[in-house]
Amino acid sequence: MALVVLDSTLVLDLAIPMQAFGKAVFTELGGRANPPYDVVLCGEVPTTRGAELGPSFGELAPVEEIATADTVVIPGLQDPLTAQDPAVLQAVGDAARSGSRMISLCAGAFVLGQAGLLDGRRVTTHWLLADAFRAAFPRTELVEDAIYVDDGQFLSSGGILAAADLCLHVLRSDLGAAYSYGVARLLIRTPEDVSPARTAGPAPVLGSGDALASLLDWLAEHLHEHLDLQRIAERAHLSTRTLLRHFRAHTGSTPKEWIIRRRVEAARALLEETDLTVSQVAHNTGFGSAETMRRAFAVRVGVSPRDYRSATRARSWSIPRLHHAPSPVTTAEADADHETDTQHDQEGV
Repeated sequence: MALVVLDSTLVLDLAIPMQAFGKAVFTELGGRANPPYDVVLCGEVPTTRGAELGPSFGELAPVEEIATADTVVIPGLQDPLTAQDPAVLQAVGDAARSGSRMISLCAGAFVLGQAGLLDGRRVTTHWLLADAFRAAFPRTELVEDAIYVDDGQFLSSGGILAAADLCLHVLRSDLGAAYSYGVARLLIRTPEDVSPARTAGPAPVLGSGDALASLLDWLAEHLHEHLDLQRIAERAHLSTRTLLRHFRAHTGSTPKEWIIRRRVEAARALLEETDLTVSQVAHNTGFGSAETMRRAFAVRVGVSPRDYRSATRARSWSIPRLHHAPSPVTTAEADADHETDTQHDQEGV
């Protein structure tokens, strides 16, 4: 994993992935084998930094090593509009073209844009930079209000602290919900501060000050219950039509699909962490039946719940490059499959 260090890289944006993916947190969680990530700081040497950006980082690996990394992480920058070194952009572009996973944190998305990698992509960045980003990269779909966006090979986070959410999402995808939750417990003050539904891989949502954010928190806490559209709309004090419009605008999906995805993540955590039967997991996460959960897993995870449990309990720490991974399932495909085993949004899930 290459962490790209540039002249205006923000120390906090760099510290978050160093903590989340570094050897220390793995050891703290009781790791006995080799850590899952070999984290290398890559950049121009020497790095000249102003006092307001924090200390320098000492000796860095050469930028050419970026191109050989399985995952490239670009932290936020103080001056994202500044043209970056062509050698850095070349290495970043080479990594992407070879199938490396590309992660931008906050304003780091500007580096991916300057490397010519974001045409037709869905990304997010700090909301204060939204207008500048659109002007610089008009062919990119900017999701302005997202905590993070997972667009397959390219992942991006919003404001500075949203980087932690994206890092936890990556950990969950690579190493499972249980490991991601363990890291979250270490990075956040106490276990009670961590919501399993949040750390297991939340969909992009509005900031905590928005009314929909509290609604999503409520939904995450009631996944095991029957949730029809009318009940959700009443909770949000909106009409069903207005709820659907705002929900899709701010999360990119319908309430039904959002709930199904959250239930899948909750089920994944239970399959990893407990010895509950598949039927018990289905009941505890709101699916109602093992068959309904199996169909949801087939679309969103690619394997059955039983096979997922077997695979995660025999999980190795190796992380494959993205060009060997299956293509992500689109929301449209998930919606089409979901219609075969559940009722329409109006009737609930």
